[in-house]
Amino acid sequence: MDATIQMMLQGYIDGLDGLKTDNEGFKQEIADFKKELMAFGEKENDPSTFFTHFQDSGMMGKYMDLSTKITLAANASQEAESGEKKEKHIATPSEWLEPFRTAYDFIKDLPIRERGLAVYRKLFEIGEKHTYITEFLAEVEKENLLWKLTSEDTLGILDITLSGMDPLYKALTYSTLANIEAWKQSVCEADAYYLQDLFSEDNAKTPQKLLQPEIFVTCLAVHLITYRGPNGKEGILEMIATGNCPKIKFMGCASSMVVGKLRVRRTLDIIKRALGLTFDDIMADEYLKYKLISTSNVCGLSKAYVQSNPNILDILADAYHNEIVPDLSLIDAIRREPTVKFGRWRMPEDAEHEKAGKMAREIFKDLPYFKYEDQLNSGSIHVGTGEGFDINVPNKTQ
Repeated sequence: MDATIQMMLQGYIDGLDGLKTDNEGFKQEIADFKKELMAFGEKENDPSTFFTHFQDSGMMGKYMDLSTKITLAANASQEAESGEKKEKHIATPSEWLEPFRTAYDFIKDLPIRERGLAVYRKLFEIGEKHTYITEFLAEVEKENLLWKLTSEDTLGILDITLSGMDPLYKALTYSTLANIEAWKQSVCEADAYYLQDLFSEDNAKTPQKLLQPEIFVTCLAVHLITYRGPNGKEGILEMIATGNCPKIKFMGCASSMVVGKLRVRRTLDIIKRALGLTFDDIMADEYLKYKLISTSNVCGLSKAYVQSNPNILDILADAYHNEIVPDLSLIDAIRREPTVKFGRWRMPEDAEHEKAGKMAREIFKDLPYFKYEDQLNSGSIHVGTGEGFDINVPNKTQ
């Protein structure tokens, strides 16, 4: 299972484990749902779409329904017990908070729960201020702390996930940012359901729109490389330099130049009409210009990449401005000496990819996402509880 998805599921599993109930039926429902959670996580491969699928599949609704049902039953049981003993004893704030202290102790060492832990500490702080239960509960209600135990936990998961994303990758970050905003705005369970429904409708279309510039520019990159790369002009220059010019290979590279140039011009015309962007606009955009590079992601949520050619942007700009825009003939384009040498063109080998991944993790080691992922990878976090679906994440370095 993807480590990021494990991290996301961890928050929900811990939330279920923190529910206090002696009802055997509820315990079985918790066990069954956690199995369903883990099975759902095994089918998900893309952390960026996890929350959308989690909501659309109904799993979020099941989680909230189960949590609410058990919490309400526990409260009803506590009220009934209090009713039986009301003549003898009225619970103090400290006594009322005992189940919350148990839950707090259970999750206090999990960094992903820090936002929720802060709510627990606020509860305890209010409890210390009051002698009478009514005054205590009035302040708790005023602060809406019981709902925040759920919402802040979820926001903690989302915040940690967001910290591992490339902030320029809007199509990836949009869903998470929108989900964060929905949870920040929610003030109760019904509100959360409503806002999640709105989020799901919006999320079905907006990220696809945000992907359009990336898709267009990626197509442009393919056509530029067709023109200028090893199967285009670079291939011809190499044949000329070595004196080895097989006719079929030469004609193939020449055809790539002709076709590549036509497709570059046509694609840029489409981009201009659809997005209002020129080639120079793309090169000036800190995110889009890297879609002109063949990159390979080296960490879970696209925070860092390795590229195929160290000076590819300069190479493509040189070809575009000095050959494609002036519309040089094929012969003139071949004769023209490039101002930027092509260099290597290959995707990173496994060892290089691994090295780049380690460098990225060192650079981002202080981000919450990578701190938590390190704990997952070291096996220091136990993901899931209950017979039949325990997952101890192994140390991948061993």
